[in-house]
Amino acid sequence: MDLKLSVLDLASRLAAHASQRQGVIAENVAHADTPGYRARDLADFSESLAPGAPFVARTTRAGHVAFGADPRGFESREVAAFGAAQPNGNTVSLEDQMMRAADARHAHDLALGVYGKSLDILRAGLGRGR
Repeated sequence: MDLKLSVLDLASRLAAHASQRQGVIAENVAHADTPGYRARDLADFSESLAPGAPFVARTTRAGHVAFGADPRGFESREVAAFGAAQPNGNTVSLEDQMMRAADARHAHDLALGVYGKSLDILRAGLGRGR
């Protein structure tokens, strides 16, 4: 029997995307006062599902845990909220970053909920319940 559990794979990929996005947002907040720092964010998760754009994780230091098929991961891009640019060249808006963080947390919670309920369905199908 071949179970194609793509919903579990998709939920796992969404959780990984949300986690990595939280990391990028945290870097932005940490550099809110750094002159010349440009705010970054990841592309939407739906864009990473496009053909030819498989999920992969990025390892940037020797101590990072590698997972996925390719070490590049989701690529971040420069973003800035309208009017966020400061005279010193910094484009981080804390209000915008907090909104992005809330969106990433929502996506992560959604992924974990889907993953958990899918496992509950599998357990029920096997007669094991909880």
